[in-house]
Amino acid sequence: YDAYYRKAQQIRRLIKNDFVKAFNSVDVIMGPTVPNTAFALGEKSNDPVAMYLEDIYTISTNLAGLPGMSIPAGLVDGKPAGLQLTGNYFAEAKLLNAAHQFQQATDWHQQMPAIKAEG
Repeated sequence: YDAYYRKAQQIRRLIKNDFVKAFNSVDVIMGPTVPNTAFALGEKSNDPVAMYLEDIYTISTNLAGLPGMSIPAGLVDGKPAGLQLTGNYFAEAKLLNAAHQFQQATDWHQQMPAIKAEG
């Protein structure tokens, strides 16, 4: 218990404190949802570490217990890219409004990646 759980809770508290400090200056934190563009179906199924690392940018939001969402942010080399929005505690309305404003100012939510024909 003391060796792992207590240490994990301490680290979680440090992450939370960093977010609390950041939200003294900003309303919403924006960043990429994942470090890479989409990959082919099954491409990384034999590499669990690579699969885990695709979630690396979303973990801190979850550990801190903050509201977060991912929205379409365009295409990179024809593959979809996501924008992660993180809001302050109990500021879900502000987070949803930022996402709505982004959607109003861009057309990324209407774009689709090209579908390759199999064969």
